[in-house]
Amino acid sequence: MRKIVLAGLSLLLLLSLPFTAWGASNLSTEQKFEALKQKNIFTGFADGSSRLYEPMSREQLAAVLFRLMELPAGNAAPSYNDVLKTRWSFKEIEAVTRAQLMNGTKTRIFSPEANVTVEQLAVILVRSYGLSGGGSTPVTGRVSKWARGAVSLALDRKLIPQLGDYTVDANRGLLVEAAYTVYEDTHVEPLKVRSVEQISNQSVRINLLQWVNSYDTSIDTSRFVLKDGYGNSRTVYQATISQDGMSIVLWTDRQIAGLFHTLSIDGNVWSYTSASDDTTKPTIVSQPVKLPNRAYELRFSEPVDQSSATNANNYQFNNGLKIKTLQLSPDQRVVTFTTSDQAEDKTYQLTVRNVKDLAGNVMDTRSDLYINNVKPKVTEVKIDVTTAIVSVVFKEKIDPQQAVQTYHYSIDKGLVVTQAVLENDGKTVTLRTSPQQDGSYYTLTISGIPDLAGNVMDPSTNWKFGAVSNPVIQATVQSISAVNQNTLEIVFNRALSDADVKNVKITNLTDNGPGASMSDWSAFVQRTPGSDRAVTIQYRTRSSGNPALFTSGHVYTARVTGVAGLNASGGADTTAFGGTVVSNPVPYATQAIVLDGNTIKVMFSEPIKNASRFAFYINEKDGGELRIDSIDPDDKGNIVTEVILRLKDGLQPRKQYAVSFRPDTITDAAGWNGWKTAEGNQPFFVYFNT
Repeated sequence: MRKIVLAGLSLLLLLSLPFTAWGASNLSTEQKFEALKQKNIFTGFADGSSRLYEPMSREQLAAVLFRLMELPAGNAAPSYNDVLKTRWSFKEIEAVTRAQLMNGTKTRIFSPEANVTVEQLAVILVRSYGLSGGGSTPVTGRVSKWARGAVSLALDRKLIPQLGDYTVDANRGLLVEAAYTVYEDTHVEPLKVRSVEQISNQSVRINLLQWVNSYDTSIDTSRFVLKDGYGNSRTVYQATISQDGMSIVLWTDRQIAGLFHTLSIDGNVWSYTSASDDTTKPTIVSQPVKLPNRAYELRFSEPVDQSSATNANNYQFNNGLKIKTLQLSPDQRVVTFTTSDQAEDKTYQLTVRNVKDLAGNVMDTRSDLYINNVKPKVTEVKIDVTTAIVSVVFKEKIDPQQAVQTYHYSIDKGLVVTQAVLENDGKTVTLRTSPQQDGSYYTLTISGIPDLAGNVMDPSTNWKFGAVSNPVIQATVQSISAVNQNTLEIVFNRALSDADVKNVKITNLTDNGPGASMSDWSAFVQRTPGSDRAVTIQYRTRSSGNPALFTSGHVYTARVTGVAGLNASGGADTTAFGGTVVSNPVPYATQAIVLDGNTIKVMFSEPIKNASRFAFYINEKDGGELRIDSIDPDDKGNIVTEVILRLKDGLQPRKQYAVSFRPDTITDAAGWNGWKTAEGNQPFFVYFNT
C-alpha cells in the first residue's frame, strides 16, 4: 500500500471530498463495511458480524484511523498508563497520538474502552483534515460548546448525518460511512479517456471509455492541467460530469482561437486545436417548463454567463407578475426561476433580454414566452354503448400519473370505477366500471387532476351517462405473427363472433419504421382451424398477385380494427411482429386414411374449397383406377380441411393404393392458389394401405 504523510493526506481530502448527501452511494453501510474489511481497514468480530449498531470504543477508532491513513507504527515508550505494549491496540493508539489526531482523556490516561460520542468523532475527523473554526451548516441538535464548530464542519462535508443530539455515543456504522468516503477520495482511479474536444472557447468536453460515478455532478479540477501552445496555463474553473457519466465538461478561462492546446488528465496528456471565436448568439430553445412551487425552467441552446443569466432585470412579466429567484444549473444551460403569486386562469407573457453566452454574445430579445395558471377542464363525457366504457375528454393534456388514479373519479348509485387509462392523445381517459344496472343513468364527478404544468382542476360535476347493462366482453390483441410471407395470424384473448371475423382488418402497417401502403392489397380472412380466438388473413396484390409481403429481417407493426369491444387503450390494438423466410405454399393433400372397404378420408395442409369427386384419382399401385362414386361434402363453395371419398369399386385387403390430383380444380380457401398436383416432372401421389 502506498504511504501518505498526514499533511499531504489532509490537503488531498480537503480538495477532493465531494459535498454529497449523507450515505449517498450505491452501497449500503454493510456493503461498505465489507469493502473496507477486504482492504484490512476494518476487522469483523469473532462471530463474523459487523455490529454496525454497537457503540464504538476509542481504541477501535484509533485502529481504524491508523490503517485508513497508513500511519507509521514507530517504537515509542508507552504514552499512557492504561495502554501498555502488551495491549492489542498499543501501536495504533501511539500512532494517532503522534499524529495529533487523538489525545488522552486525562494525563497519561487514554481510556481505550470508553465509547466515542458523535461530537467527539466529528472533532477527530475534522482534525484529520487539518481544519479548524466553524462550518457553514447550522447545528440545530444538542451539542457541546467546544464541539459546535467541528460538528458544523463535519456536516459541511457530510461525514456525519444531521442529528437531534450529537452528545450520544457514535456507533460503528457512522465510522464506516466516514471511512469509506475518505478511502474512496484517497484512491482515485485515473480517468479512462476516449477523446477530447473543444465545445467553445471556454469549455472542453472529455469523452470517456468507462462510466464514472459522482454523488453530485462535480469533480476535482486539480486533476486537469490545460496549457496553450505558448506554454501559458489556462485556469480550469469547474469540471462537471454528464448525467450518463460518460463525459466531463471543463469550464476554463478564455482560450485564444486557433492555438494548439495540451490537456493533462490525471497525468496523461491529450491535445487539440482551439476553435475559432464563438460569434453565435445564445437562444432559448423552448417555452418555460413548470416545476412544483411556482418554479419554471428556461433552457438555452448553449452555456450562458452566470451574472447575466441570474440578473432579474433581464426577465420581465406583464400583468404585474414578478421574478422572485433565479438560479443557473451546473452545466450553465438551464435557468430556474420562481414567481410571485399568480392569478387563476391567467396567462403571463415573459420577455427575456441581455443574457450572454460564455463568449460574450448577447441573445436576441424574446417576448413570445408564456406561463399560465389555467386549470384543466372536462369538455365531454360519453359512454360506448357496446362496451360500457366511459370516456372523459379534457380540454388539454393532463398529468399521466394522476389521470390513471381511480380516486379522482366518483360515480353515484354505488357504481365503482375499477380502472382508468389515459389514451395516446394525453387528453382522453377511459373508465371501466363495476356492472351497470339496466334502465339506470349515472352521474360522474371528476376532481383533483392536474395538467402538465401542475395546475389542478376544479371539481367537474353533473356529467350524466346512461347505463349499459350487458357490455361486450373486451377483446385484446395477444399477438400477430407471420404464418408465411403472405399470411398473418392474429390471436385474441376471447372467442370471436362471426361478425368479428368478418370485420377484422389490419391497418397502419409499418415496415422497419416507415409506413407501408396497403392500398393495392386484397385480404381473405378466415378463422384459424381449431381455434375460436384466432384468425388468419391472407393477402395478395393486384399488381403482383402473390408477392412476398412479410420478409425475414424486417420488423413490422400493425393496428387491428373491426372487432367489437377491442381494447385500444395505450396502443394495445397495435402490435409488432417479425417477417419470415417461409413463402406462401399452395395447399396439398397430406394423408389418405381408409375408413372402410369403400370409403377413404383425404386431409389437406390448409383449408381448401372447390372440392369435387372429379378432382381425385385413386389407383391400385401398379394397377387400374378405381371409380369414385361421391364426395362429402358435395358443395364446391364449402371451405374444408378434409373430404370423404366413396368408391364404386371396393378396396382389396392388404393392397397399396395411391391418390393423385387433377390440376385446375381445388384451390386454397381464398381461391387464389391452386393445389399441388405434381412434384417436378412427376405426378404428386399420396399412398395408403388397406
